[in-house]
Amino acid sequence: MPKQLPVIPEEVRKPSKITFNDIPVNAYQKTVKDELKNFTKEEFMNIYRDMFYIREFETMLNLIKTTSEYQGIPYNYPGPAHLGLGQEAAYVGEAFNLTIDDFIFGSHRSHGEILAKGLRSIEILDDDKLMQIMKDFFGGDILNVINDSKKTVKEIGRDFLLYGMICETFGRKNGFHQGLGGSMHA
Repeated sequence: MPKQLPVIPEEVRKPSKITFNDIPVNAYQKTVKDELKNFTKEEFMNIYRDMFYIREFETMLNLIKTTSEYQGIPYNYPGPAHLGLGQEAAYVGEAFNLTIDDFIFGSHRSHGEILAKGLRSIEILDDDKLMQIMKDFFGGDILNVINDSKKTVKEIGRDFLLYGMICETFGRKNGFHQGLGGSMHA
């Protein structure tokens, strides 16, 4: 925060005008058929998969928060659960055009944004770079837990992301900030 921020009422309250270009409203009028040529079948399947992962992650958190269990596994989580159920398409759609070097700045409902950006990054990283990132992150601690030689590097990457996110949400050492950030600061 600045120590000084002079506000001169005569300047900030004098009449003025802000002008800018027109903002299109409801201009997008394409059908699914129109969009089919812009994506491959594999991209559509990956988009669906990513939305499914995010929905299941949010559903898991909701069930743990409301019933203290998920798929028969009891777990007591007294922490926050600011969910974004139903926003999966927005998260995945936003992330689809991002690159590895793009940053996202989430909110207190960022599980889906983090997962969507991570899942998209896994998809566009080459396998060697992805594996190196997982090996280097906290000395490979997360990778050592989830590594499975029967899976592809991309599958391992998705497990890495989901496991790290779950651990962070529940305040565990194998979280992306070693459990210190929790759900809202993953």
